[in-house]
Amino acid sequence: MFLSWVVLPTQVDARSLSHQLNGLFGGNGVWLDVQEPSENPWRPGTFFPSHTAHFSSDSLARLGLLVQQLAPNAADFPALSTAPGFTYTFNPELDEFERSSNSLGSVFVERPRTIGAGRLALGVSYAFVDFQELDGEDLDGLNFNLTHGDCCKASGVGEHGEGFPSHGDPIFEKDTADIIFDNFSLESHVVSFFGTYGISERLDINFLLPVVSTSLNVRALARLNNEASSKAFGRGIHYFDNEAGVTLANDYIDSNKAGIGDLLLRTKYHLVQYTEFNAAAGLALRLPTGDEDDFQGLGDTVVSPFFGASYEYDQFHVHVSGGIDINGDDLDRSRVRYGLGASYHVIEELAFIVDIIGSSQLATDKLSVEIRRHRNDPVTGEIFELEPVTQTAGLRTDIIDLAIGFKAAPFDSFTLFAQFLVPLNNDGLRTDFIPMGGLEFSF
Repeated sequence: MFLSWVVLPTQVDARSLSHQLNGLFGGNGVWLDVQEPSENPWRPGTFFPSHTAHFSSDSLARLGLLVQQLAPNAADFPALSTAPGFTYTFNPELDEFERSSNSLGSVFVERPRTIGAGRLALGVSYAFVDFQELDGEDLDGLNFNLTHGDCCKASGVGEHGEGFPSHGDPIFEKDTADIIFDNFSLESHVVSFFGTYGISERLDINFLLPVVSTSLNVRALARLNNEASSKAFGRGIHYFDNEAGVTLANDYIDSNKAGIGDLLLRTKYHLVQYTEFNAAAGLALRLPTGDEDDFQGLGDTVVSPFFGASYEYDQFHVHVSGGIDINGDDLDRSRVRYGLGASYHVIEELAFIVDIIGSSQLATDKLSVEIRRHRNDPVTGEIFELEPVTQTAGLRTDIIDLAIGFKAAPFDSFTLFAQFLVPLNNDGLRTDFIPMGGLEFSF
């Protein structure tokens, strides 16, 4: 079987990753070869119109909505807990700081203990995220079936114009096209810098700033299916290159972007302080310092009240946390966040940790993309542009992850941790696992 291809070059430039993805196949969607008028087999003496733009609207809509779905998911990494591994209280009789807890705490689930007045902890972490699935479907092999635009009046009769729902008539409007991603790789390397300072014995402030390197590698195939027109006229009429009869085209993206992610500022107050049971409440502010178009930020300002509680019994410690992310720019993107963690201290300096962390979107987010539309003169084939239309879709996700790892304190005031995050459901943009680790110093 002989297959003919058209390779469409993708320019390596300063465009964002999302714009490059939207720009596949030239940026106009699936756009066909400009046809010279040819003999119309069902109306002798007339001509086929140009079919240049007849798949562009549907392909632009599918690509645009894909980008809209990827953007909020790719940048929403689980945030580390504000509580450092070591927490202290000041003993005025001894005129020195003492460890306030023998617990090293959780990595992701917020624990109530504060670092201690005048104490400072600084740290850095690293995570690697290789996104592989979208709503349970492999990104490699993602397939969009495209429908032909309703470009012409029924049977091709009459002048062009609006307001004629006659899709499938003429018969060539039953031809279809496919966009197939035979490779789709979206990866992020995330280095996060964080710090906690004790304003008082019960009040902490915290910052977390990620630096993100994101790579996008995509190989996409566009395939035209001329089955309907071939059966009716003895030949297909949709081609990327009419003279060569080309029905396949491919395009690619190989690009990397680096930048800061969204800055997270947090404060926490230790409300209840007992030996075994503790509780705290806090407030977080997420600022849109990351580039949403490069999948490195949400693009929204988010305010998050949260709470945390813990129970420490001998070597076994339990932590719970919860909160709500109030999206100030798009309330439909607001989420409830929750976590449950347990740690077992083999020795005081080493703890094995299991966390379950999740978030649920409160409402269905309305995604929208503006689509340029085109029509062809039914006689001359001249292309003219119509008023754009907005295509919408709904998005709501529940994200649940399991984190397994350890925390260790080999030296005074120094802790290190390592975790593996494993998804427990398929919602949203997901990966098989996320390895991460970090270290922290307390002063």
